[in-house]
Amino acid sequence: MRISLRLLLILLFSTNYLFAGDSIVRIDKNIGLRKLTNHVYLVESSFSCNGDLNCNHLIVIDTKDLVLINTPAGDSLTRIMISSLEEKFKSKITKVIVSHFHDDSSGGLNETEKHGIKSFGSDKTQELLKSKNKKLDITFKDSMTISLQTFKLHLFYPGAGHSIDNIVTWIPSEKILFGGCLLKSLDADNIGNIKDADLKEWPKTVQKVKARFINARIVIPGHLSIGDSSLFDQTLKILKNN
Repeated sequence: MRISLRLLLILLFSTNYLFAGDSIVRIDKNIGLRKLTNHVYLVESSFSCNGDLNCNHLIVIDTKDLVLINTPAGDSLTRIMISSLEEKFKSKITKVIVSHFHDDSSGGLNETEKHGIKSFGSDKTQELLKSKNKKLDITFKDSMTISLQTFKLHLFYPGAGHSIDNIVTWIPSEKILFGGCLLKSLDADNIGNIKDADLKEWPKTVQKVKARFINARIVIPGHLSIGDSSLFDQTLKILKNN
């Protein structure tokens, strides 16, 4: 009994430690930063620039690269985010990954282009961005791998869901999955924006992601709190009830 209790306490401590990390530090009124691992930080931004940190991003750090996943919703906040992150990490952001065409993912693409930051996303996102007079530098159909200096990022298009173009980014060395708006937080109690959603395919797409990344330690939804692989079933539950 003592051994079991000790193991339970260790597991609880490990789980809490994993998601506690450093607390969110405001690097701007509308931008927060939190360390997840030595190579990856969660970045939060305000969609409406009202101080409410409600959009999730990642910054991935290697020896010669800073890779941003998702821009803030507009160019002005993207400009502040670029400046703040580059000052914090004493390095230039070299790449940005866009998880889908909505503003909370691609809204600052014109600003990242001005800074010479190379953008990546799916060919479907590229098509949808044309109506916004924006573009990606490098696109893929099903999957692609971005090789950094010491580790790799894997980009996958699992199928339609929150939008017809949503992709996920897998960082195998950290066991971190950025699911974006395809996935819902444990804090979420509704399906959210479904203007461009494919409600029929969305559950099937989440099932594909669940099967492929069930061993993810940290899973990042597009909004609200991060979690672990339980976000897959949380998303399926919300989809079933809405």
